[in-house]
Amino acid sequence: MATGDALGGLVDTVRALARAQAARDRLGALTSQPPAVADRGTRASGIPLGPQTAPAPPTIRLRGVSAEWHEGSTALAPVDLDLAPGSRTAIVGSNGSGKSTLLAVLARQLDPAEGSYTLDGVDATALDLEEVQSLVAVVDDEPHIFATTLRDNLRVAATDADDEAVEDALRAARLGPWLDALPLGLDTRLGAGGHGVSGGERARIALARALVSRRPVVLLDEPVAHLDHVTAVAVTRDVLATTRGRTVVLVSHRPEGLAEFDDVIDVTPANHARPRE
Repeated sequence: MATGDALGGLVDTVRALARAQAARDRLGALTSQPPAVADRGTRASGIPLGPQTAPAPPTIRLRGVSAEWHEGSTALAPVDLDLAPGSRTAIVGSNGSGKSTLLAVLARQLDPAEGSYTLDGVDATALDLEEVQSLVAVVDDEPHIFATTLRDNLRVAATDADDEAVEDALRAARLGPWLDALPLGLDTRLGAGGHGVSGGERARIALARALVSRRPVVLLDEPVAHLDHVTAVAVTRDVLATTRGRTVVLVSHRPEGLAEFDDVIDVTPANHARPRE
């Protein structure tokens, strides 16, 4: 082997070792972080759950709740919030004010750093984590579409939902004309190798998934961000009509449809928990 080849191989080896060391350091930093949510609770909520049961929404209360995704970096400044059963609340605020972080706390995807979060007067962190999460349907701002049929993309949230319930949810999300134009209807395969969907269609499929579930608390993160004004207002109205009796919390940076809500809460730090005039 020529000297140049040998040196080249040595340089490649050193680079590979350096990359491996850097990867190990990053992995160590990640694994040393505390989990975003700790399953400390063992208590049952007392809220009846079952395949044919649509439980009543709990009374939700936050007092002085702050949160952080990384230690020492506040993502949500202390906030107070009261959500009565069946209430409709819109959360607004400046970029970075913690709107999505607040939804993560409500969904028990992130524990409060400080303050209290109660469901029907009981500390949410003392309740069984899986049970609390099963009460909540979440539509985040980057919803996932599974590589399966349209039907199964919704039934993942309600395995016993029949085709009528699935279609009703899609139409409530203003996907009726789109559904009618699909040659295979609910049997259309989506995701990798399947029928492509736009950003607006993806968001509304995720909305329909939340609607077909019987979860009593529905958390929506920018669900109409990809829609035009008229469609955004129509979708918001239809979603609120379809979820009557369930607690709905919507995060939005757009004004469309906010007049339909009981309360509009600005979580910009200077305005925390203060209804917007």
